[in-house]
Amino acid sequence: MDHADILDAREIEAPRSPNEFLAWMKETNRKLSATAETKQFARSGAELAKKFHDEIYPLALFVAQEFGDVSGVLVTPNLNNDNFDAVIIFENSPAKIFIEITQAKDGYDESLRMEVLTKEGAVSLSGPIAKISGRRGNRDRIIRIPHLMRDVEGRFAEHLALVEKVVRAKAGRQYGKNFVLLVVIDGHFGFPDDRYPKRLDSFVRSNLLLPELDFMRVVLFGLSGKVRLSYLLPKYSTLSAS
Repeated sequence: MDHADILDAREIEAPRSPNEFLAWMKETNRKLSATAETKQFARSGAELAKKFHDEIYPLALFVAQEFGDVSGVLVTPNLNNDNFDAVIIFENSPAKIFIEITQAKDGYDESLRMEVLTKEGAVSLSGPIAKISGRRGNRDRIIRIPHLMRDVEGRFAEHLALVEKVVRAKAGRQYGKNFVLLVVIDGHFGFPDDRYPKRLDSFVRSNLLLPELDFMRVVLFGLSGKVRLSYLLPKYSTLSAS
């Protein structure tokens, strides 16, 4: 199957209901996982493959959870270099919600793990990166990631730092009252028990609900389905309450 048959920009940006969008995402993800070749493409870092992994996949999960029971809702992903990654429109209403998506992850760390996964067929998601030698793409490239478990507290501290980094990176930029910042979390951490989401919530409330963030809401959304934390921001909270 040609890669363009799986990921086509016009197909990605087609307006769909939340549940239709979720079904399309799952089917597309199945196709990307069907063969060794499609798996390699999915992990390649190619533009549409990366967009699907970083934005479309979490967006579909989020909108299905947020709007799946609401009729007359259409989701349209945006692949252009605008300040939003998707728009939500409502039937018989001029109201729109714009979604800006960011991932709380270390992109370099993830790319190294994807290299090992592609080459060896498996990779530790939590083991420390022990050795890197050679240039990417060279046949003699070596990346060693032992199958070790880092301590949970250390990994959680790293995760908090990543969340803080990506949220603060959005401060001072112009968005608006119809914008939601969707922060995708827990890709590798997984939150081993209920204490960690509660600590994450406390950390966000104490440190990250910044007046410089020009969004109506910030949502921390876990791909595992365990975490969804939503916050009204100070700049527009009085508008939403009125």
